[in-house]
Amino acid sequence: MADKVILETKTLGNLLAKTGEFKLKIPDYQRIYCWEEKQVIQLIEDIQERTTQPYHMGSIILHKRIENNNSVCYDIVDGQQRLVTLSLILLQLGKNDLPFLEEKFESENAQNYIAYNKWLINNYLQNENVIELINKLLDKLQFSVLILETERLDLAYTFFSSENGKGKPLSDFDLLKSHHLRYVQISNQAQHLASKWDDLILDSNSSSALERTFEIFLFRLRKWMRKRNWDDTKKRKVKNEFEAAAIIPEIPPFGEQFHFYESIQGGAHFFAYAEHFIHRFKDFKQTNQYKALKELDGEKHWWYRDCIETLLFAYYLKFGTLYLSDACMLLCRLVSQHRYESSRAYIHSIHSYISNAEVVMMIEQATSPTFFLAEMQSSIKKLSKIPSDLVGTRKTYSKIVKGIVQKLPNLTLISYYND
Repeated sequence: MADKVILETKTLGNLLAKTGEFKLKIPDYQRIYCWEEKQVIQLIEDIQERTTQPYHMGSIILHKRIENNNSVCYDIVDGQQRLVTLSLILLQLGKNDLPFLEEKFESENAQNYIAYNKWLINNYLQNENVIELINKLLDKLQFSVLILETERLDLAYTFFSSENGKGKPLSDFDLLKSHHLRYVQISNQAQHLASKWDDLILDSNSSSALERTFEIFLFRLRKWMRKRNWDDTKKRKVKNEFEAAAIIPEIPPFGEQFHFYESIQGGAHFFAYAEHFIHRFKDFKQTNQYKALKELDGEKHWWYRDCIETLLFAYYLKFGTLYLSDACMLLCRLVSQHRYESSRAYIHSIHSYISNAEVVMMIEQATSPTFFLAEMQSSIKKLSKIPSDLVGTRKTYSKIVKGIVQKLPNLTLISYYND
């Protein structure tokens, strides 16, 4: 099939018709159905107010492909949320002969959204003229339909990666899901990985762990490892960092090692990599040292807390809880020097300071805790002493950090906050 892109205007009736040209499918790389009450009600109100004449509802992107049985289907690259919601509205109005309604949602979260939205739609449309509204939906709603005729899934992914103005913006984690699923060639495996990833994003506890593990810990550690600067305000920085690394086709990569700094292999490796580090982070969160650092939540102290936690996480990945309190104390001392010497804190200067200190490389090169702790001691001895005349924010910060160190269990080394 030669690559071709076709743009046509279609009504909702054209897209969903039982005998029409479109056999719509929801591909694995799509995020799950997750429209919330506000979005559903807004859609219903738009329909009620604007369908006295043809109403344009934005673009739909479809990927035309041949299934294993040689039948033609159209994967919904962009527009799933709108099409599913409109189909649910038609279903609640009694229009139950739409082939698209036969699509299955494996995710329990997606099923919950669908169940709630069906109830919401049913309550919201109780007094509507059913036949009139069905006809309005099918005949008056129009879309600009972009059809991709290509065997290249990466082209479909490119279109999926762009955000459309009608729907909920795609997160870096939505895009990473679609990016890495394109490397998974076994359909059942892709479906399994997609379902697990969706559940991870929608579960509040796991979603928080995912974001902190990737956006703060792994992202920074990978940058500091290679002494690379970055812009925290840059869009899609996490997506770009964790996309598949380039390879030489003639030389296959080895299997996963689960080092935070390793090159990212496209496909199942990425999902295993993510799962591994999320589990490690959840265990790390339970340590007394991690909990103690939470006292640095106020003002801009949390900038330093995030950096200390990130470095301590690298130590934890390498050595577990062995001498974790000593590592925490020394990292607090080293990172905090920047706060003591800076009248104003800027996040980029903090990151640069830590990068230049090469702490991540110290951890990775150490073969046991003693080598790392000894090198840290040597680095700290070269620092200026903590000023005794700190005032304002810096004085408050110093007091909090000293309190944290005093609470650390099982300290072996002499506290560097007694200097």
